[in-house]
Amino acid sequence: MFRLHLFTALLLCSSSAPNRWSDSQLQSVGDVNSLEEKLFQLQRKLQLSQDGDDPCAFSSAAKNGSDAGLKMFDASGKPGSNLLALEGAGVWQWLGDYDECQAIGQEMAHYCMFQGAYGAILPQYTLPVLKKLVFVPGLRWGLCVPRQCTAKALSAKVVATIKEVIYFNSSLVETVCEPSDVQFSSFAIVVIVLCCIIGFLVLLATVFEYSQDCVKNILCQLKPMEETNCQKSTKSREDSTLLPSDSSSKQKQSSGLCLELLLSFSLVQNVPKLLDTARSAKNISCLHGIRTLSMMWVILGHCYFWFEVFQNVANIEAAYDHIHQFAFQPIANAFFSVDSFFFLSGLLVTYLSLQQMERSANCLFWIKFYVHRFWRLTPTYAVALLIYWQLMPYFVDGPLWMGMYDNKQCDHYWWTNLLYINNFYPKYSDMCMGWSWFLAADTQMYVLSPIVIIPAFFLGLSGLIPLVCLLIAVLITIAVIVSVKEFPANILSFTRSISGGSSVDYQNMVYVKFYTRAAPYLVGMAVGYYLARRDPLRQRLFRVWTVGGWLLAAGLGVTIVYGLYDYNNGHHYSQGASSLYLTFSSCLWGVCLAWVVYACTSGSGGIINNILSWSGWFPLSRLTYSAYLLHPVVLFVYVGSMRQTVYVDNFHMAFMFVAITGISYASAAILSLCVEYPMAAIEKAVLKRIQF
Repeated sequence: MFRLHLFTALLLCSSSAPNRWSDSQLQSVGDVNSLEEKLFQLQRKLQLSQDGDDPCAFSSAAKNGSDAGLKMFDASGKPGSNLLALEGAGVWQWLGDYDECQAIGQEMAHYCMFQGAYGAILPQYTLPVLKKLVFVPGLRWGLCVPRQCTAKALSAKVVATIKEVIYFNSSLVETVCEPSDVQFSSFAIVVIVLCCIIGFLVLLATVFEYSQDCVKNILCQLKPMEETNCQKSTKSREDSTLLPSDSSSKQKQSSGLCLELLLSFSLVQNVPKLLDTARSAKNISCLHGIRTLSMMWVILGHCYFWFEVFQNVANIEAAYDHIHQFAFQPIANAFFSVDSFFFLSGLLVTYLSLQQMERSANCLFWIKFYVHRFWRLTPTYAVALLIYWQLMPYFVDGPLWMGMYDNKQCDHYWWTNLLYINNFYPKYSDMCMGWSWFLAADTQMYVLSPIVIIPAFFLGLSGLIPLVCLLIAVLITIAVIVSVKEFPANILSFTRSISGGSSVDYQNMVYVKFYTRAAPYLVGMAVGYYLARRDPLRQRLFRVWTVGGWLLAAGLGVTIVYGLYDYNNGHHYSQGASSLYLTFSSCLWGVCLAWVVYACTSGSGGIINNILSWSGWFPLSRLTYSAYLLHPVVLFVYVGSMRQTVYVDNFHMAFMFVAITGISYASAAILSLCVEYPMAAIEKAVLKRIQF
């Protein structure tokens, strides 16, 4: 304790005469000094016990002159600075040195992580500087203990010692100890074998088609007279002479189908599809830019969100203060990026369905409508789910990882993901792949979309009455829920002022339910109807209307994204204003995007259309689905692999965002080329033969 007293003396002596410490300030400094002494006393009492019967005492590892006990003490976490800055905002984190503990040897020691919840101060605790606290921060304490010390024994010892020494009644969350030998489970081995099979199919198909193309090129060079046949090799695989003609025998048709299914995995076919930047009159080019930028917005928000949720931050007080910065508001309100995807989904399902119904609107069309959706999403989704559930636990280790990842939710509820009902059951906190709620909500809206599409196809504008009624019903539902529950306007912002209970209630009752998230989806359906029925000769607006539309959309978007700036800085709104914001903000965000799409498709987009329609977005846009599935896995691995907490600032987060985005899209490219694109090609090959 000499260094504590020395530091206190130097601190007090450093003040000049005109700026002396007041009596209350001196008392506070003494209180902090006393708190630090108690924390070091806690460490000594816990780790330097001489009780020979205590399996968690370091002395039990110091037999025969071994220095293992000393190394355990050195590797265990110790109290640090920033003790008072965590009031109600985070946890005391004494992580120690995970790798030093591992180096002692698995037969001698193992690393355990004690995690205590916020604890009430007991009456014996009398430090005036902390009397204003009702609760002290939680505790995350990394301890390197003898191998025979179990998690249960360590939990009991830590809780009892905390209560005895520093008078904090800490309630236990859990204590997790590093297993002695990490082995792959039988299910994980099955997943690895599945990934190897997929990789083998990709390699086999690629080598086969590449060698086939090489042979064709050689034959074309040897027989230049067959120029026509050489040109045919550049056509799509479905037009290739390798496939059977209508007059082929059943055996040849079967072999042709098998070959086409195999070649669906070929990188020779799929890489050009992914990287294709050609424009088509049927495509709405600006959607590529909106989709890609929205995905990056999601990743940016999650970069901050991951640190907030798992609290791997040393300067948690400063991290929470970001919410007060004007420039931080787009990150605090990154949730609107999800509304962008709902808008795009509604637009595309209506636009494409109405075009296809012009050619065929029979019962087979609606069977294909649902089969296509399930086949389009589920295989890629299932592979990502298996990677997260079965393989991610083996990707990384470390002190933060031990309390971060728990796949018990997937053990019990994985099936709800594949049935797309996980936004209803289980509750949000028990959901497997928590971010997959979007797929469930979006799929549920897709299933119900014919309620709007069919009347719109047969009745024209009057057929949009169901859409208007549904939109009104959604807004009323949101208004009732948020008003009755009295949710604040910044319920999901990066702020510590929101109670955990109300945030969880909002997530379960509003945030993940399709009937409260459908407003931008319905707005997108209205835009999709317009694009499918528009008259190309009568769509360009007068310049004054164009300028007015852009000013209105920009003002509305800025108001939605930055509208909570004053609220986040202490100027709280009334419950009526909060309910109004929560009810209409998502819908109005969809209206803003509706104007952007309308302007870009009607020749009024200007430089905005040039940016959003840039061909460089096209490949990234095609990777959006896989990037959405995998970027949280990348974040889990990155944050969980840290050995110590980090100091979060905007520069650090900018570098992190670029790295996470790059790795996420690289991973997404692998998943898309190995699963998503092959499954799409298989669907096309099969449906073509059954004449859907």
